Amino acid sequence: LVFTSLSIPYLTDSDAWSEYISDDISHLLLQRNQPLEKDSDEVVVLAQVLAHRENLGFDQLTDLHLLKLNDQKIRSLCHLKQIIDECKTEFLHFEFAPDGRIVILKRSSVEHVTREVCEEHYIREPYVLRDLGTKDDNLNTNARGHEIFSKK
Repeated sequence: LVFTSLSIPYLTDSDAWSEYISDDISHLLLQRNQPLEKDSDEVVVLAQVLAHRENLGFDQLTDLHLLKLNDQKIRSLCHLKQIIDECKTEFLHFEFAPDGRIVILKRSSVEHVTREVCEEHYIREPYVLRDLGTKDDNLNTNARGHEIFSKK
């Protein structure tokens, strides 16, 4: 799964201001103007799913607002990584808006699958968390040119 934070460049690359937009993009446009509880909070978006036999059926999911992981509200990309790293349950249970879609992944296979997906797609690092104001040409980007935070 490839996550990013909601941003104007992300919405622009998703054609959010075109004549027709999906319900998922429409939801993200509404989220863009919603107040956040803390300055460090951000809207986390599932930008794409890099296909693997362990996530079959999820590869068409895109542009979804991640609300919760294992019933914990997601506050930022860093918070998402922290929850994944500290997870002791058997499954990772992701909940998305706007329509309550659920993705459940087996936690024990996540690290192995992440390595395989990274190798297959020539991604050097499975997690890239950076300040959007900095530029580093060595960092990975997804197909839309956004920074990636990938897990599986």
